[in-house]
Amino acid sequence: MHPSVRDWLRLSRQHPPLPERSVLELARLIQRWQHHPGGPTQAPRAIRKRGQRARDQLVRHNLALVVFSWRQHHSRLSADDAATADALQEGALNLLRAAEKFDPTRGYRFSTYASFWIHRGLRRSCERDRRNIAFPRDQAALVLKAQRLSQEVMQCRGRQPSLHWLAAQLSTAKRVIQPERLEALLRSWDDTQTCASGSLAS
Repeated sequence: MHPSVRDWLRLSRQHPPLPERSVLELARLIQRWQHHPGGPTQAPRAIRKRGQRARDQLVRHNLALVVFSWRQHHSRLSADDAATADALQEGALNLLRAAEKFDPTRGYRFSTYASFWIHRGLRRSCERDRRNIAFPRDQAALVLKAQRLSQEVMQCRGRQPSLHWLAAQLSTAKRVIQPERLEALLRSWDDTQTCASGSLAS
């Protein structure tokens, strides 16, 4: 596990979820600050400070929602990848926005409202990483050929072929494909497709 991700998991466990009554009290303080007639930046210092403290407390005690959303909906973000820590950070920033925008009079729980914002932050981070992943044409062709061979074997034999077999089939006299390299390409390809599917489904 990447150290940054480990730190995130540790941080998310430090503050347990708050009772619903406490959540509502914090939300009211935040709203009083955010909905000040002159805007949040023009609110009196005391109101602004109380609102900021309430927001930060609400965020701290709901960081576990960020980790939960990552594990439930974005499992392709590997715990061994530093980029996952960046995605978790973006999810936390969206949690902060949710805390500022939450309206307790609407009747739904903060966790439900915040989960939507967190998921959107993680998805955007995933989409950004997907755009940054360069898949040269030859690598894309290799992955597609591997997938086609795998499907053919599955149809004929009822089981997936091994990576070693696929790598041997894809190797040529000029280019030997190592199973480890093929596995890495397939995983990266799956990551880009998962992010794209999440974007379309949302």
